[in-house]
Amino acid sequence: MALPEKIVLFRHAEKMTGNNPHLTDKGVKRAKKLAVMLAPYKPTSLFSTRYYRTQQTITPLAEHTKLTVLPYNPRELPAFAETLRSLSGTIVVAGHSNTTPELIALLSGHVTHISETEFDKVFVLTPTKTPNTLHWQLDRLSSN
Repeated sequence: MALPEKIVLFRHAEKMTGNNPHLTDKGVKRAKKLAVMLAPYKPTSLFSTRYYRTQQTITPLAEHTKLTVLPYNPRELPAFAETLRSLSGTIVVAGHSNTTPELIALLSGHVTHISETEFDKVFVLTPTKTPNTLHWQLDRLSSN
């Protein structure tokens, strides 16, 4: 069974208002900062919802790594979590303030929270195996 080396998850950067908003200037700067911060992890797969704000947040990393961003449905997180568990390498996922904590819980059992005003949290899940158990270590980083 394949197992990811790491799964890196974050909420999209600062956004404008509206139904499917784009990033603000501050959000664009954060997206570029995230690309620099996450490039050393040597991602092998990038995922994002189809919303402008998540796509625009992960695009600088995609350009840096020359990887295609694959879409996922935020309404089907249990199935997406299973997909992520079956992959290898380092996976990066751009999500939302509600879906990122839910996906972390589905993958690892860790409970976390992202408020509507927080855009700087980055979560790194690293699997650790003992003879009969798989655990996920959760590390929190900041993109400030």
